[in-house]
Amino acid sequence: MKKIFQNSAFSAIPVYADSAQSQQIGKLFARSSCLCIGERDGLAIVLYKVKKGMPDAFKVGFVDAAGMQG
Repeated sequence: MKKIFQNSAFSAIPVYADSAQSQQIGKLFARSSCLCIGERDGLAIVLYKVKKGMPDAFKVGFVDAAGMQG
């Protein structure tokens, strides 16, 4: 399952390092997009672009897909 998603919420959605949501590693900012590469434990596994520092850098993490539109 690979699908482009966009954060449809008016605020940032936290991105977590694991499906237990124990460590926040980033945010998907309002209206930003990402690639959903799978699902686990009711969360979307996403590949998203890092906004600061490295222009061509990406991260992978877990997000609550409730605020996402595909």
